[in-house]
Amino acid sequence: MSKKAFGFNKTLLCVLILATALLLAGCGGAKSTRAKADETVHTTLFDFTCGQAEVIDSYNGIDIPEGDKLVQFHISVTNTSDEPYTIFKDDFQLQWGKGDRDFGVGLAPVDDSMLPKGTALKAGDSVEGLILVAVPQDTTTLTVAYQETYEDGSDANAYFVDLSL
Repeated sequence: MSKKAFGFNKTLLCVLILATALLLAGCGGAKSTRAKADETVHTTLFDFTCGQAEVIDSYNGIDIPEGDKLVQFHISVTNTSDEPYTIFKDDFQLQWGKGDRDFGVGLAPVDDSMLPKGTALKAGDSVEGLILVAVPQDTTTLTVAYQETYEDGSDANAYFVDLSL
């Protein structure tokens, strides 16, 4: 093999190795993103922003279980895809501890100020409202979690927004 042919093959091999490495890096699988209150989170289909959480004494007749406190935060969701998409209040899991039972979803809406149970959003449309949750009295942080899933049902990217109480 001539020096010129060897040099070409060596260059081609390096290009193929680099291309393979870049392809594998792009297939790195699911990732996890963390944000804080008032930061916009960019998912595959929509953007969402959670305002700062606050403890409230009461809300429109909602009963607070003994030993719990009532927390509210504002959320806005914008469909950034090119297709209609339905967003559900329960897509956003609320976590407040490390235990097996330290999570849940927001309370069912009791008025128009709360995020509806489900909203069909056209491309570019938004929905916003309050999410309320009863958490144990000693809770100091609340994490809003959204988990994307692949078509086969396996977990894709996860997004977490940490809110202080």
